[in-house]
Amino acid sequence: MSGTSLRTGAGRALPGPRDVMVKVPTAVLFVNIALAGNNALVAAVLYRLTGSASNFALVLVSNFAIAAVVQLVAGYVVDRLGARRLAVLSEAAACAAIGLEAAVSLLDSPALPLICGAALVSVVQAFYRAAMFTLAPQLAGRERLAALNAKINAAFQAGTLLGTPAGTLLLYLEPVRGFCVLAVSFGAAALILGTLPGRPAPGTGSGAARPRTGVLRELRAQRGLVAHILLCSGDYVAVYLFTLILVPLVDDRFGGSTLTLAVVNSALPAGVMLSGLLPWRSQAAERTLRLVALSMAALVAAFLLLVCDIGVVATVGCVVAVGFAAGSSQTLLMTALQLRSPAHVLGRVASLRLFVASGLAAPTLAGASYLLKGGVGTALAFCAGVEACYLTVLLVLSRERLLGRRTLAAPPGDTAG
Repeated sequence: MSGTSLRTGAGRALPGPRDVMVKVPTAVLFVNIALAGNNALVAAVLYRLTGSASNFALVLVSNFAIAAVVQLVAGYVVDRLGARRLAVLSEAAACAAIGLEAAVSLLDSPALPLICGAALVSVVQAFYRAAMFTLAPQLAGRERLAALNAKINAAFQAGTLLGTPAGTLLLYLEPVRGFCVLAVSFGAAALILGTLPGRPAPGTGSGAARPRTGVLRELRAQRGLVAHILLCSGDYVAVYLFTLILVPLVDDRFGGSTLTLAVVNSALPAGVMLSGLLPWRSQAAERTLRLVALSMAALVAAFLLLVCDIGVVATVGCVVAVGFAAGSSQTLLMTALQLRSPAHVLGRVASLRLFVASGLAAPTLAGASYLLKGGVGTALAFCAGVEACYLTVLLVLSRERLLGRRTLAAPPGDTAG
């Protein structure tokens, strides 16, 4: 396909397919390199100052809670001010926050300012996530949206995979220089997103020809929308659970080998990135249901296989399968949710989705942590059970006498008027 821009009625040019498919994932890559690098760098600096890793763990938990609350406000702001504008502003603000961290790292006692800087970055990213959920369908249109979401997911994982070791390596440049490099990464993302127009692509958004309504009215009007948002948390919970179990798994079965841990740790994002290589395109509602069910079943099977001690090679293969299935599920569920949600409430739908995912991840992570005391196999069986619950909910609700196709799609007229 050509990279030539398409003209809109207002005289603004929408970016061509090549621009969208390259620029948006590149911006996401820069953002996640900077995020993961900042976490690693702040953790290392705080450890040097205090001699304890528990301080940064507390920072992560606090930031997670703050971001979850801010997320509810972020969606409303994105819907009011525009997705592209908020995406650019949030990354510019993150760049400034990292610049603040660079400055305070020169102080004699930089611990508290560093914690505040990390919290600010976390808050800013709540706006960024809601903005990107809304911006993707505006730029890609209906037919290219699934492909763009798959590339965004792959770029997210690649950025996280590259950012963590990058943050550790930057520590050797002295913290101030390391923070400056990460600030440049956020700034580059803001510049890239700033080159993209913020006008909706023709034919996107299910509410283009309808009166504007609030998100609560949409939730009441659309049968299946609440269930869809709930199901969207499954891929996040699966990845969070496995990340929690990864280190104990390697310690228990492979003697805590650093090389094995690095390989297994890389296998999960590698699986997500492989899912991004599939020829994604818009699917009919029935096909989307089947593919999501298949992805969830693959996750259950991979977790159950990992319950057994199957050796290094098979373990790595199962971890790749976990990443591939979670990435596929996320692409399908997120694309369907974007397409069924009216354009003017996309930001609030995004915020609600992430808030629900955070709320469901917390108790399942606590449950897995507790079950780890009984062994890695017990915790992995719990992971399989959690994913099996999501699969059961999907299969039950998608029966014709219940929600049927409305589980993951909104037929004409099934929206608030």
